[in-house]
Amino acid sequence: MAKVVQVTTENFETEVIQASENRAVAVLFSSAEYPDCGPYSQLLGQLSTSMDFTLGVVSCDDRENMQLIQAFRVRSVPEVHVVDKGQIADVIQGVLPEEELKKRLEKYYVSEEARFQAALEDAIAQKDFEQALPMLEEALKQKPDDKALQLLWAKASLGMGDTEKAKEILSKFTEADDQYRQAKSLLELLDFHAEAAKKDVQGKEAIVYHEACKLACSEDFESALQAFLNLFVEAPEWNGGAAKKAMLTLFGVLGPKHELTWKYRAKLNTMMFI
Repeated sequence: MAKVVQVTTENFETEVIQASENRAVAVLFSSAEYPDCGPYSQLLGQLSTSMDFTLGVVSCDDRENMQLIQAFRVRSVPEVHVVDKGQIADVIQGVLPEEELKKRLEKYYVSEEARFQAALEDAIAQKDFEQALPMLEEALKQKPDDKALQLLWAKASLGMGDTEKAKEILSKFTEADDQYRQAKSLLELLDFHAEAAKKDVQGKEAIVYHEACKLACSEDFESALQAFLNLFVEAPEWNGGAAKKAMLTLFGVLGPKHELTWKYRAKLNTMMFI
């Protein structure tokens, strides 16, 4: 549980060493004589709440703390020592910008909210949608407008085969949302799911296209891209150039920097201009 405690030689063993066996403790060495220490201590206090960790503050102005200062070999203030399992795991010297400080601390501390989000993402990645959906429903009761949760809800619905629900959720994202590109990509994948759900597909090209869509739905994107490319080579004009359009859609899903986008865009361009 997050808290800020004044650390002295008397409570050091309990508040830092013993406490760090369960969760790392951040120990801040500061002094009222240095103007940077006050705002930095306040920032760390805020982070201890949002990231859920104990912040121990050692006053370097108190002579009785000299033993701690010497033991930690403090060279300047403010200085943060992360103690994990009784050992110094990291030393953060000087004043870091908030985002950089958070990045350093995130190696050791994750908020309850972040842990819940990670558990959800892991359940969906493992295709354990039956576990993920109840968790999402409960979370969305508390935060119905949370776009990150809504995106996960769409993914879980898609995994359960409920394309209509997924479409309903994804259609509500706007360009102002951080998750818009991902939502747009998933929305584009709905066509693959619709095609993969078809029964009794007839015709050589249609069967190849159908199987490639199934590969895309299972997120075997490289195999899907190769299958679409093969179809494009054999029948570039089939169904209005459907194979090429499918590849372009997958490039959008993967993003412009993905290695598969680079690889198969080059292959597609080569085939188009032979």
